[in-house]
Amino acid sequence: MRVLAIVVVAAVGSAQGAEQVWAVPTFHCIGLYWNAERGAADNTCQVRYRKAGSQDWKDAMPLWFDGREFSPVGRDGRGAEKAAKWEHGGQYRGSIVNLEPGTEYEIELSLEKTKRKQSLKAKTWSEDFPVAKKVAISDSGETLVIEQGGTAAGYVVYAPPEDRKTAVIDVKNGKEHCIEVLAPFVIIRGMTLKGAGVHGIRIFGGCHDVVIEGCDISGWGRIAEDRWGRNLDSAIYSRERDLTRVVIQRNRIHHPRGDSNNWKEYRPREGKREPYHPEGAQTVHFTDSEGNHVIRYNTVWSDEDHQYNDIFGAGANFSVRGFPNRDSDIYGNRLSHCWDDTIESEGANCNVRIWGNYSTDCYVAIATAGTSVGPLYVWRNIGGAMRVATGQWGGGFLKTSDIMGGGRIFVFHNTILQPLEKDEDGTVSTGARTGLGWGGPMVNITSRNNILDVTQRSFQSRNDDPLADYDYDLYRGPLPSERHEKHGLTGAPIYAEGQPHALAENSPGHDAGVRIPNFNDDFRDAAPDMGAEEHGVKPLEFGADAY
Repeated sequence: MRVLAIVVVAAVGSAQGAEQVWAVPTFHCIGLYWNAERGAADNTCQVRYRKAGSQDWKDAMPLWFDGREFSPVGRDGRGAEKAAKWEHGGQYRGSIVNLEPGTEYEIELSLEKTKRKQSLKAKTWSEDFPVAKKVAISDSGETLVIEQGGTAAGYVVYAPPEDRKTAVIDVKNGKEHCIEVLAPFVIIRGMTLKGAGVHGIRIFGGCHDVVIEGCDISGWGRIAEDRWGRNLDSAIYSRERDLTRVVIQRNRIHHPRGDSNNWKEYRPREGKREPYHPEGAQTVHFTDSEGNHVIRYNTVWSDEDHQYNDIFGAGANFSVRGFPNRDSDIYGNRLSHCWDDTIESEGANCNVRIWGNYSTDCYVAIATAGTSVGPLYVWRNIGGAMRVATGQWGGGFLKTSDIMGGGRIFVFHNTILQPLEKDEDGTVSTGARTGLGWGGPMVNITSRNNILDVTQRSFQSRNDDPLADYDYDLYRGPLPSERHEKHGLTGAPIYAEGQPHALAENSPGHDAGVRIPNFNDDFRDAAPDMGAEEHGVKPLEFGADAY
């Protein structure tokens, strides 16, 4: 990975012996890594942090210890890296979240048993990108090829003239791409991109530090011989392994040219194992990139005749890379109209954070199968309507798998809704059938303070995973083991008038959650509420106009 970044990456702390400790920031989070001497699962690594120069220390969640020595192998032996030495073995990893952009933090790590300590500083990314040059883009029917980039000291901005709100590039299916990016430190801003023959924006090798913001992208993709949309044609696409630090924010992405089949529509393809699996366009597709991306505050939608396969995702589910790979954040998005996953975060999931997203009209809200490295944090997301096919309700909120799994997954303060829909049989619930564990058994998951309002099973586990830990959830459906949910509650949530995603004061789950340092510091009254929103706290916002 290049040492250039949107901001200077964290300084390494005072190493003791051969130990290594480092941090990787984004706008609101800092990923932490410590190869500590005599590290162990029972030697807890406590974390505290403060703004540089402040006297006010705050606690964060302890780092997770990965005690594995070799690369994880799934039950079917898949994974090209299965024989490689596991580079993350014996390592403490974790994240500090809910930080302020452009701010330097002092961080202290300490081991409870051996009393070893490490101190380091890290600065979150600034939201004000330095600009070296602006290039005014006019309306065009030709591909915009970006070959001139900037440096860490100044980006090159490609945007409409200052007297116009947007510039339209409509290639009318005559060119493969509306924009091709061949340079680093580039900002693409305020463009309307239409009619790309394959991908709206394609990012090529050697690119990093690319910002795509405030754009409207539609009408991309190919139509296959079977008249469905071609799989993985994307609004924003890259297949480069060296791709890192891409920011995709406040865009409106909608209506690809083609349509995806749903889970009830047979689509045979040569060499395809699952002929009913959806295939079609996506909005963002990165194949095995380096990671350290941010995808935030985007609005993605379509209609019944132009559905997506996945919305955000990639190809290699079972790997030690995948999408978004590592040190990446996905938050504040409003996502709908896909027949598979709105967020397909599958592969390494090494210090990946997913929060504050609203997913509806999909099959799965958040897919995490498999999480081979970890930890992955999933919190304060909301799931709406889940569909297998048109008019056939069901699906799951969180997809999991034990294939190349084993990386820790933390699932906090999420809400599964049950929207009501009228059909021939009367009024039916259209939310998730299964809460956590759709698609495969759950592995190494900690669940706290979630509202798992489902129509069938709150949890799916074929055998009781000894590393699983579910408690303080409001749930419906059977448990995989009686040892779980000692402080959990069964029942239906009652939502507050005027704040429909927060529990009413007379609802089960109100003031019944557990304190999680750094994740629910803003709770009110006696204890945190279960679910994505705290009663009386400003509601979550989603999409291009959020916050």
